[in-house]
Amino acid sequence: MKQSNKTEWAIWGVCALSFAVTLALLPLLPARIPVHWNVDGQIDGWAARPGAFFGPAMGLGLSLLMKFLPYIDPRRRSYEKFGRAYDAFRLALALFVLILQGVTLYAAFYPDGLDVSRIIAACVGALLCVAGNYMPKFRHNYFCGIRTPWTLASETCWRRTHRFGSGAVWRWRRAAFSSPAAGWPRPRRLWEPCSSCPLIFIRTLFIKAAVKIDFAAAMRYTILG
Repeated sequence: MKQSNKTEWAIWGVCALSFAVTLALLPLLPARIPVHWNVDGQIDGWAARPGAFFGPAMGLGLSLLMKFLPYIDPRRRSYEKFGRAYDAFRLALALFVLILQGVTLYAAFYPDGLDVSRIIAACVGALLCVAGNYMPKFRHNYFCGIRTPWTLASETCWRRTHRFGSGAVWRWRRAAFSSPAAGWPRPRRLWEPCSSCPLIFIRTLFIKAAVKIDFAAAMRYTILG
C-alpha cells in the first residue's frame, strides 16, 4: 500500500501527544473526571483518575486497527490505489480522538467551562468534510467505505455508490455546522424542533445512511440484474 511517511509519523505523533499530555496532567487531575455527556451537553458519567487514559488508548487502538486491517483484507491490493486517502482519513480520526481527549481533560478542571455539544457538532462536521472529500477515492475493499452485499459484489456499484455517498456526506457536514449545537445561528428547520439537536442530527444521519444503502441496492439490480 502506498503510504506517506509524513502522514504515518503524524498519526503516531498525535497518539503519543495524547498520552504525553494525559500523563503530565495526571497528578493534577481531580479524583473524579467526566467521561460522558448527554445530548444536552451535561455530564452524566464519571470515572476515577486512571480513566483519563481511556481516550489515548482508544486513539491508539483505532490507529493500530486501521494500520493492520489492510493486511488481512482479501482485497488488500486495492489499498495501493488509495493509500494516501486512507492514511489521511486515519490522521483525521486520530485528531478527532485527540480533540475529544482535550475536552475531557479541560472539563476535569472546569466541568462547566465548555459547551460540549457545540464542540462535538463542529468536530463531527469537520470529520465528515474529510470523509466526503476522500470517499470517492476509496477502492473496492472489505473494511473501509460503504460495504453492502451489492457494493462488495460489483466494483462499478462500489464506485457509483461512493460518488453518491460523498455528496450525501457533504450535506451531512452542512447539517452539522448549521445546527444550533455548533453555535451557528440559522433559521429553525423541521429537524430542529427542540433543544436536543444532537439527538435529532444523529437520527438524520441514520435516515440518510439508509438512503445510501437503498441506492446501493438499486445499483446492484441495475448493473448485475
